[in-house]
Amino acid sequence: MPAPPAPTEEQMAEMAQTAMQLGLPAGTIKISECVPTMGEHWARPQDLPLGPIYGVKDGKLVFVELMPSQEMFAKGMSWVDALKTPKWFLKINHVDIEFQPQGHEGYPIPHYDIHAYFVPHEEHLGYCLPPQ
Repeated sequence: MPAPPAPTEEQMAEMAQTAMQLGLPAGTIKISECVPTMGEHWARPQDLPLGPIYGVKDGKLVFVELMPSQEMFAKGMSWVDALKTPKWFLKINHVDIEFQPQGHEGYPIPHYDIHAYFVPHEEHLGYCLPPQ
């Protein structure tokens, strides 16, 4: 799959403004459009693939994600404060942990997708669904 075109200076400035408004770390950029049931994905490129990765829907932060490999877990690695909320007033509603035995696009090795959501499960399950 070919890499998407590099963002323009104007797009980079818009992303920097959005990241700042959401309380995300400097250098965080949008890395995907809206993914069904999750939202847009934002991250600092140097933090990939592990993360943290931030989910955004309609200008609102809806999750923070880590993607530790199966090997990292087997080695007993720890991540302290890795899923902390970027803004003090966000409270985690629930956590979804999904094992990806074959990986997925962008990270094709066995790993876990760990999402700490700030919105109810019923809400994010309706995000970006294809027309029926």
